[in-house]
Amino acid sequence: MMLRNLALTAVAATLTFTTTFGATARNPTTCNEKSFIVFGDSASDTGNKKAIFNSQELSFYWKGRYSNGPVWNEYTAYLLGMPLVNYAIGGATSSNSALVNGTENGQLIPSFLDQINHYLQNTTSASTGKSLVEHPERSIVTLEIGGNNFMQPMLTDPNYLFTNKDRLIEGLVKDIMAGLQTTYNAGYRRFVICDAFPLYYAPVFNGNPQLVSFFKQIGADTNVKLVKAVKDFRIKYKADSIFLFNSANLFELIHDPRVISAINVTDTTSACFSGANSGENAGICSNGEQYLYYDPAHGALRNHFIIGAAVARFIMNPHKGLTVNDLVEAAQKYRVGQATAEKNILAAAGIHNGPQYPSRN
Repeated sequence: MMLRNLALTAVAATLTFTTTFGATARNPTTCNEKSFIVFGDSASDTGNKKAIFNSQELSFYWKGRYSNGPVWNEYTAYLLGMPLVNYAIGGATSSNSALVNGTENGQLIPSFLDQINHYLQNTTSASTGKSLVEHPERSIVTLEIGGNNFMQPMLTDPNYLFTNKDRLIEGLVKDIMAGLQTTYNAGYRRFVICDAFPLYYAPVFNGNPQLVSFFKQIGADTNVKLVKAVKDFRIKYKADSIFLFNSANLFELIHDPRVISAINVTDTTSACFSGANSGENAGICSNGEQYLYYDPAHGALRNHFIIGAAVARFIMNPHKGLTVNDLVEAAQKYRVGQATAEKNILAAAGIHNGPQYPSRN
């Protein structure tokens, strides 16, 4: 995805989806329906962490999302006309390993690999051991993980991150490929793999030139290894429906003044809300729709909306790179600039997503 040219890097040669762009999504009532399946962290969580851990930090967010409205994958699933299956959990790392792990009140947060394993367990018959998903190859699996692998050590022990940067990158790529292998072995064939999230755009880092440069380098180094690993996987399995989502370039497009104007955002560098870590209702702005970021590390609702529309548009036409004009057109078509948490295309269609990760016994 190059600025004003490609918004997502296609790693696959061809990808054929049979959904209709703009169709109405259905509720996932059976395992036989094709679904938009998401594994990941807080960038994708639709309420799983709050449901599992009753996280107090999420009291100041919208219905358990790390935002002030629906998140990107809710829009993507709806626009593809597919039910959403979301196992993403805020705070998750790629795996709870010796390198890095996610915790909540002393408990391990289910990692990216845990999420995949739990999903496959829940869609497998306990009596026969066979999958309950009749046609897994019809679904689209999205693998979105990695931000916490670097964010957590940066906030708790920066020296550890600086010293172990290369090991952390190698571990992340290994885990992403392990998740791809596991789901591929289970019969899934269509994938959107998100590359290194551009943390340097977030308010928590964007004011520090040294950290911006550092995280840009982490992203570049991660993506070199991930692109090669995915390419090798494609060749090995003759898999032609695997796409790599280039987050950094998409965010460059979103930060273009024409897109910012189209989504009616006025603040692109600071956060609407800064009190999550303190546990206090500290300074929540009154005009959150006008911010690109809701808190210092997470996008606000119109940011998520345009990302979701962009991903859906790309999936429907993977050989045409996204441009600024595409994002402006999508913003106008779906009235992103007028969207609020309760007034948007999801609310109008009666789509209400919630936590789906299995509760702890």
